[in-house]
Amino acid sequence: MKKGTTLRGEIQRLQGVPKQYQQGWTEWYKLRFKLTPDVLVPRPETELLVDEVLHLSSSNLIGGSNTLVDSRFRGNDLLTILDIGTGAGCIAISIAKSLPEARIIATDISPKALEVAMKNAKFHNVEDQIIFLQSDLLLAFNPRGFHTKPDIIVANLPYIPTARLLLIDPMVSEQEPRVALDGGKDGFEVYRRLFAQMRDKNFFPKYLIAEIDEDQGEIALLEAKKYFPSCSWEVKKDLAKKDRILLIKFSV
Repeated sequence: MKKGTTLRGEIQRLQGVPKQYQQGWTEWYKLRFKLTPDVLVPRPETELLVDEVLHLSSSNLIGGSNTLVDSRFRGNDLLTILDIGTGAGCIAISIAKSLPEARIIATDISPKALEVAMKNAKFHNVEDQIIFLQSDLLLAFNPRGFHTKPDIIVANLPYIPTARLLLIDPMVSEQEPRVALDGGKDGFEVYRRLFAQMRDKNFFPKYLIAEIDEDQGEIALLEAKKYFPSCSWEVKKDLAKKDRILLIKFSV
């Protein structure tokens, strides 16, 4: 056992527990976030989602729609962002820290993940900028009720094909929450559900920014064209020149 290592830590290391879970936190987008095994360990590539939101907000490509009914968010020209599948809240909180004028709704299907996210928001003093909501994608949203359309939807949903989960590092497949990893047969099933809900609810933002697997660029464009034929679509690459971000611009 290495000097300074506790017995519990050594046991966790031997069991293949990711170091981020062992220490209970990670650094992401130059911020520290509390982590537990109830949330996915955020990857460096996912920082591109935050970068894309900041780029759109700074280039005058969007203006605040001021469409949220919630009195906490009532104001003039507020930029409203919906973060679907927030996990530990890393994306929502990083955006809130960079854009204090933005108002954010962060959702997750897991109540335990939301508990972690809310603690992180409080730690970073952005809890007044973010509403946390348990929802399976858009099922909790009613366009005629409390929630209305955001300017941007940002999503980092499960995209690993089910069969591939058997082949990847057990430190990922066996230690991180499966609900945050398993994207179904071809890895794109959760995104299809999101696209269908957006279409059926007529719930269209100005932009959708979604993280995809490096092998999903072609299928992402095909599905975007299928569900949103009147929109414009683009797949952007990460720093390793791999397909990583699906960007959809809606005609709203």
